[in-house]
Amino acid sequence: MGQYLNLERLGTSAIVTLSHPPSNLLTVASLIELAAQLEVLELDGTVRAVVITGAGDAYFSAGVPLEDFSRGDAVAVEQLVSAMCSAFRAIRRFNGVVIAAVNGYALGAGLECALSCDYIVAEKGAKLGMPQARLGQIPFAGGAKLLFDRVGEAWTKRMVLGGELLDAEQAIRIGLIEELVDPGFAKIIGVSLANKVARQGPVAVRESRRLIQACGSVSLEEHLPAARKALLALVGAEEQKAGVQAFLDQHNPPWCTDEDDED
Repeated sequence: MGQYLNLERLGTSAIVTLSHPPSNLLTVASLIELAAQLEVLELDGTVRAVVITGAGDAYFSAGVPLEDFSRGDAVAVEQLVSAMCSAFRAIRRFNGVVIAAVNGYALGAGLECALSCDYIVAEKGAKLGMPQARLGQIPFAGGAKLLFDRVGEAWTKRMVLGGELLDAEQAIRIGLIEELVDPGFAKIIGVSLANKVARQGPVAVRESRRLIQACGSVSLEEHLPAARKALLALVGAEEQKAGVQAFLDQHNPPWCTDEDDED
């Protein structure tokens, strides 16, 4: 357990809980801790998926502290921006899959954190928004780009320029989140999704994730040779051979346990 994060291990999955009461603000210290924790989990090698959620039932994260902004302290704000970009980059570059389990308000940098994840599961009653412009700020850790990639230009403008706060039901209609669940179930569903990832080949997941992340910036004709190259690199490797043989023999591959099948 860290100062601002709680860590749980569940087999090949891990749950990282943002724990900075009362609203789980993202500070320089907590962001450094988040990046470091993801690095430790990646070096561990056995963690296939990470679920990020917020402590309590009211906030995933309400964003960043405002004291440095109110003082006009550009040096302190630059440190915050740097820590945030590093932490969210660590989420996007994690070798497994990262799932945001949104259990309340996800605002500003809190939503940017969720958008950095591969999936977003949100509970009924959750609120998602980018209110930075009302404070004379902008999304400063990739949030506008990540939001645009999910919901398109019109909704990005409504949320960033108009400051619209969406409830989870509206968020799923526009594609901002992948799954809507009852209150108290975001983490549970997040872990269930993580367990599904654990049934796939680790290297195959890593390479597929890399290809998917690049899809928004390349054409199909550019994607095809990259996919072909990635596939041929897998052919003949232990994971690929074990996966095919397990399928032919009708049993689980080495990375998939009997408990995984029960999920």
